[in-house]
Amino acid sequence: MRILLIQSYLGRKEKPLLPLGLAYVATNLNGHEVSILDPNIVNSPFDSIRKKLTDFDPEVIGISLRNIDTTLYKDRFYYYKNLVSTVEYIKRIVPDALIVIGGAAFSLYAEEIMRQNPKIDYGIHLEGEETFSELLDNLSNPAGVKGVYYWQNGKLLFTGIRPPFDFANSINPRWDLLNLNEYLHPGGVGIQSKRGCCLNCAYCTYPFLSGRSLRLRPPKKVIDEIELMVHDYGVTHFIFSDTVFNLPESHAVEICEEIIRRKIAVKWSAYFSIKGIDDDFIVLAQRAGCYHFSFSPDGYSDKSLKILQKEVNKKEIQNIYERVKKLKGAEFDFSFFINPPGQSSWSFITLMWLFLRTNILSFEKHMHVSLNIPRLEPHTALCKIAIQEGAIGSERDLLPQDGIDLYNVFYHNPDMKFIERVFGFLLKLRKLTKKE
Repeated sequence: MRILLIQSYLGRKEKPLLPLGLAYVATNLNGHEVSILDPNIVNSPFDSIRKKLTDFDPEVIGISLRNIDTTLYKDRFYYYKNLVSTVEYIKRIVPDALIVIGGAAFSLYAEEIMRQNPKIDYGIHLEGEETFSELLDNLSNPAGVKGVYYWQNGKLLFTGIRPPFDFANSINPRWDLLNLNEYLHPGGVGIQSKRGCCLNCAYCTYPFLSGRSLRLRPPKKVIDEIELMVHDYGVTHFIFSDTVFNLPESHAVEICEEIIRRKIAVKWSAYFSIKGIDDDFIVLAQRAGCYHFSFSPDGYSDKSLKILQKEVNKKEIQNIYERVKKLKGAEFDFSFFINPPGQSSWSFITLMWLFLRTNILSFEKHMHVSLNIPRLEPHTALCKIAIQEGAIGSERDLLPQDGIDLYNVFYHNPDMKFIERVFGFLLKLRKLTKKE
């Protein structure tokens, strides 16, 4: 069969991110004619979709919905609204083609999205590498394929949860189906060394999406992939798209040491856990090419950190912040929520000072403090807290009807309304500073 895989159109121009999930799905589509389209890298997205549909004439179209929205309070933008128009557009051009949807965002809101878009024929829940391939072999009997939503006599059915994909023994993604030149900016190309997350952060969907058990790729395989990307595709920068790169640390150390041993000239960034990280590991990662370290402590009081189910305390956050201030040769980003449950006004004042120092006054040019308000998402402890507080009625309320309603799917701490207004003023001040 002719299979067209499409990265869902975002609705605006952004720095392009390589559709890693689609490249992995394509590796298992042996025996099919496969093409990948990313309408986000062209000036006329719908024209590119029309041309590809006309020229390729696909029998099955797989759409990957990676994000519902930005999840950034300061830049609220609703990607999901463009899915509806994209599906309608596709059906007008190739009415007989089957449409299959998957991706992280779909899996979080699978039933609601299927019901809102009845022209979508099938939905792939969670990881799609094996499910999509198996579905193509059983289109006449989808009930026998785990992890699939489908319609039968106007009724939406789900075949049940599928066991996690054997990611540790997976083969490299199909990079040859993509024009990698469009993604060669820092952070545009993602590489995975593991799947799963062993942390329990109250706001995070990763444990639901990829499981709580870590599935580690052998470091040699990871470095083979990096070497291929550098030598065959001209990649100079990439990001480890792991939930947390340095868990377990032994796996991360092996990867760094192998990059150094092979003398691979590449720059990369990653997300790191504060827990247990030391200066020796940071220096090792820098030697291996890491130029940007992202930490996500999120809370800034012991009470809020406990409620957020973070495995660090305020003292540990302060210690790592002071230590990396003295290190050179890399950038360090710390992300915080201004208003999580249990946060104090004094903690916010401290965060505001750190934000001013790093973002406006530029006292430490290699340091950056990001402030945000938590985006409530299904299958999380913070969502349950918001329901108990009456902020939302149920998890179904987290897929808004339009972009205007995005404000209501962020967590608004009833004790910190004034703090949110101060945060809004800070954001405006930063925009004015940037314009100047």
